[in-house]
Amino acid sequence: MSNKAVANRYAVALFELGVSKGQANEYEQDLALVRDVFVQTPELLKVLETPGLSQERKAQVIKQSFQGNVQETTLALLLTLVEKNRYTTMPELLSEYKRLNNELKGIAEATVYSAKPISDSEKEQVAVVFAPKVGKRSLEVTNVVQEQLVGGIKVRIGDRVYDGSVKGQLDRLEKGILAGK
Repeated sequence: MSNKAVANRYAVALFELGVSKGQANEYEQDLALVRDVFVQTPELLKVLETPGLSQERKAQVIKQSFQGNVQETTLALLLTLVEKNRYTTMPELLSEYKRLNNELKGIAEATVYSAKPISDSEKEQVAVVFAPKVGKRSLEVTNVVQEQLVGGIKVRIGDRVYDGSVKGQLDRLEKGILAGK
């Protein structure tokens, strides 16, 4: 079974438990914290990958790293992932969990491509304009700079793309001219 499929199963199970306990947001915060710790402390991953290290010792390392910092359920999930050598699924697990939780809250993720970085107020404006178009209450907007766009913005929400960039307009104009319109 692929890492993504395994991660999805764990994410769905944790999410359903989080919803039933009213702790879905707390679990998402826990998973983000775990991701950050793994990113900021690559040695931790190296310890878990050490072939000669017993499962008990790996579990101790996880407990020392996270006990008291995450919910008990999150800690139990981490211990299960280590026991079953599935800890490498954490990035996919967090991504899927966040998607599920955002869906519950009526939030979509949007990527705004622009020639120059956009401000937080511009991100907020994008969220206000585009959230109703995709039937969501809100958008989490991230900005990716693509200088080749020249000006304007291109917004991707899920599989939808709204292209208001100068480059997009020029491309459409060129296609129209070549098609004889």
